[in-house]
Amino acid sequence: MIYEFSYDEREQYLPVYEKMLGARKKFFENYPEWNQAFQPCPVEDEYDRRCSPFYIVGMEDEGEAVAAVRIMPTTGPTMLRQEFAPYFQGCPDIISSDIWELSYFSTTADTSSLLGRNLLLDVLKTAYARGFANGIKQIVGTYPKSKLRLYRRLECLPFPICEGEINGQDFAVGVWDVNPLALRHLSELQLRPF
Repeated sequence: MIYEFSYDEREQYLPVYEKMLGARKKFFENYPEWNQAFQPCPVEDEYDRRCSPFYIVGMEDEGEAVAAVRIMPTTGPTMLRQEFAPYFQGCPDIISSDIWELSYFSTTADTSSLLGRNLLLDVLKTAYARGFANGIKQIVGTYPKSKLRLYRRLECLPFPICEGEINGQDFAVGVWDVNPLALRHLSELQLRPF
């Protein structure tokens, strides 16, 4: 099941919100490069509290498998601008009403399983569909380069725009195009045999 809500609406979705925060924490534990970049691990951060972002959370297996993402407009404060830009030489300052920032794309699901893959694809599909419906043309995100394995498995690779190092770990900034073709591609991936 997919849930969509803002930080200001989190009280109405408190069990889902708490599962999402748990998925973030587990993500930080499973990806030491993120944990080294952010000490201590922020389960809920200032961008949640200050910017009222939008969340897309998918849950299966009675909440044991969770996939989630945080979406913020690039016209306000973003993690790329405030936190990451100094680590990326020549990184553009992305401010546009038709570009969203994706952050905390995390999961507790086994992404090598059909259930885990489809759960992540459902979250991405929902982000793309919501973005497309709101005139969004691209989604930008910062990710450890080791996470490219996951994006390859999902067949949803970002287009890299710059690379850098954070505390000895290789990171990149990339964009995903939001259009009907990309949305159809995500839907077709779920129909393919695993």
